[in-house]
Order: sequence, then structure tokens, then C-alpha cells
Amino acid sequence: EVSIRGPELKKESLTLALSTLLRQAMGMLTQPLHAFSVDTVAETIYQTLQDAVTQRGKALLAVPGGRSPGPIIERLAARCTPEVLAQLHLFWVDERAVPQGHADRNDAGILAAWDQGGPRPAGVHPMPADEDDLEQAAASYTELLQELGGATGFDVALLGIGEDGHFASCFPGHADLRNEGPVFAIYDSPKPPPKRLSVALPVIAQSKLIVILAFGAEKGERIKSALQTEDPMNPVSLLPGGSCEIHCDEAASAAAQSL
Repeated sequence: EVSIRGPELKKESLTLALSTLLRQAMGMLTQPLHAFSVDTVAETIYQTLQDAVTQRGKALLAVPGGRSPGPIIERLAARCTPEVLAQLHLFWVDERAVPQGHADRNDAGILAAWDQGGPRPAGVHPMPADEDDLEQAAASYTELLQELGGATGFDVALLGIGEDGHFASCFPGHADLRNEGPVFAIYDSPKPPPKRLSVALPVIAQSKLIVILAFGAEKGERIKSALQTEDPMNPVSLLPGGSCEIHCDEAASAAAQSL
């Protein structure tokens, strides 16, 4: 068992701890890179969710915020059959600590896109990041994940990455990269707002399928680096390659494959 103690984040210790954990889940990111297509990504996600419903009678999907996932979510909503929707639970990988209905919430854009495509899933579970007590909010979402089976990963985790390689609220070199969660509160996010809730890296890493979206040359550079080495200063590199699919637009693909 690897543990990290003390208030200061040590890069070498963190790399060892996370590598030990995540390599058990099939190693670092690898080729091939997939050319991004809304239809392809939506269909890939749908097929995995449909398989989960067939096999277990339930499917768990975790999604990010931002503008990039919108067209995928809309297409996925249109693709989902009533049978899948009746057994589908929708979660978020992170949320900003702003009031419900605020334009900056991650759930707002996702739900708007879903509503454009079709009926909502039977289970829609926004993060309670608007609560005053974020620790209690994290505990409540953890209980929900445990109840529905998401505390040990999702059937699909859809992730966007930032220019710094972060996903969810797992930021480069941040102490909470070592947080086992399943859900944690963050108070010093390097991106505004500083307060957030996030699903922990080890939980996301245990998902059956992790779909990574990389749009733009800077994000392509993060993918290129992730294909070469694991580095807590590039969080996307810490995800397990065997369960990941990386979908890049032309700029990201060119950067990721440049010499």
C-alpha cells in the first residue's frame, strides 16, 4: 500500500502512488487517437450504456461541463431508447460552487443540450455544490454513488481536458490528485471559482470506458506528453490507457502526433 503524508505535495511520491494504483487498471495512455466525430462519440457511449443495461439492468454515465460536450450530449439523448433511458443514471464529474440555475454551473449546459435531443434519463443527479457545507455535500454525493454503484467507477466517463491537462477538478500538481474520494470538496481551484466538488481521480479511473475529448493544439500537446510519460503535472496522463478512448479534432491530432 502506498501512502503520502504531510501537507506538501511531493511530485515523486505522488507519481509512485498514482502509478501503483492506475497501472493496475491497464497502464498509461496509448495510441490510437480517434478523429473526432459527434456521431462516433455519441454512438460509442450509447453502445456501452446499452450493454450495461442489458447486462446489469442499469447504466451509469458521468459527464463534464463546458461547451464541447453539448453536441455529443444532444446526439446521445436522441439516440437513447426508452428502455435505456429508464435505467440510465446521469452524474457529473465536477461542479462549481454556485447556486442552482446559475449559468456557470456545469449541469446547466449539459441538461440544456440533453433537452434539445430528447427526454431526460430516469436518474439525473446534479452535484449539490450550491450547499454552504461542501464537505457535507461531498459526503451526500458519495452516498449517492455508493447506493447506485458509481463509487467504484462509471460505465462511461466523458471527459474534456484543459490546456493544462486537467479534467474534472483534478488539476496539475494539486494535493487533491491523491484524494481517494469518492467525492471531494476543493477550495483553491486554480481556475475560478475556487470552490468546487469533484469526483476523485481513482473513481474516474475505474470506469469501464473513459472518453477523452481533446480540441485544439494546446490540448493536443497535453495528449502528446501523456502518451510518453505519466506526470502529475499533466493529470490526463494518469488515466488508465486500457479503458480510454481519445478523440481529437484536427488541431489536437496534429499536435499530439508531431515529432
